[in-house]
Amino acid sequence: MSLRVLELHGTDPGRWGEQHGESFKDDIKAIADIRMALTLGRTDLGTRDNVLALARHHLPVLERFDRALYDELCGIARGAGLSPEAIVVANHYTDLRDLTKRDLDRLEGRDPDGCTALFVHGGEHRIVAQTWDMHGSAEPFALLIRVPALPDGEGPTTTNAAGVPKLGCTFVFSIAGCLGMTGMSSWGTALTVNNLNSLDATVGVVWPATVRKALRQPSARAMKRVIEEAPIGSGRHYILADDGDVFGIETSGTKKKLIRDGGRQPYFHTNHCLDAEMAGTCRILPGSTTRQRYATVEAMVARGAPTTRDAVFDALHEVGLKQNPTNPHDVATCGALVMDLGARDAKACVGIPGPDADALVVEVR
Repeated sequence: MSLRVLELHGTDPGRWGEQHGESFKDDIKAIADIRMALTLGRTDLGTRDNVLALARHHLPVLERFDRALYDELCGIARGAGLSPEAIVVANHYTDLRDLTKRDLDRLEGRDPDGCTALFVHGGEHRIVAQTWDMHGSAEPFALLIRVPALPDGEGPTTTNAAGVPKLGCTFVFSIAGCLGMTGMSSWGTALTVNNLNSLDATVGVVWPATVRKALRQPSARAMKRVIEEAPIGSGRHYILADDGDVFGIETSGTKKKLIRDGGRQPYFHTNHCLDAEMAGTCRILPGSTTRQRYATVEAMVARGAPTTRDAVFDALHEVGLKQNPTNPHDVATCGALVMDLGARDAKACVGIPGPDADALVVEVR
């Protein structure tokens, strides 16, 4: 399957969302239904109404966090003919499943999935990469989205009344209906995300909005501030990089900690906390491959880390997770994105990366 690309036009975030929703209406409805069913199967929420009610509580958090991204998410809903809370379920599934009926009651199930992220510096190349491991039924909905943008605050006339940049671009790997899950900008910043199964989850900002807001920043250091200040609701690990800096941050529903600050040595992360203090905020689920994948990358780096975009893309084949033919909702590698900050380009695919993948190379300029 070839990776599809959605190019957004104009400067109105609401229209961006409508373009997205109208272009992938059937896919968005399908992935929203899948993620609703998975949420019901992996939580004690019990009914669709309970899931949607809990999702609805996330909307004002997003509106306060970033009005433009709130408008874009609501535009996706309008374009797809769904409610905004249904789009929250499609975007925020991996955090919603960390919440319970008790959380919903206070306001008025999980699966062992992952992602493997990697930073390497090799001469002219600074590579930031990740696999996207999720319920395998999400794979057909993968796509790249090109968002017209400049860094927040750059130039006196570069943003419209909603604060949305008018020029430049970011490319994000996503699925139909979602704001974005990992990506890079034309000014040379990149971000990856790993899920951590939080023990202290709470209602927070829809996590793909955090990704998109961070990617609007002019530097990795400014991205770091966004993560540190965001009302994050559950566990994640972020790699944030630009031409000079790289940071690694582990978060939970209540804590955040910087665990990598600069340097050129390879850095990698899977789905368990590397910091001893943060390890108390999350757990490794039964059946998880996080430690095996971490050991695989550790051995790869010990042999001599790959240092070019294509070499990293091929090497990530070693941590790819195959589809389960008897259960399409089992965790699988649904795609990958490998970003070269120096060249301002990225290589992506649907499914497991490697020499035989149907890869797409895009210029991020």
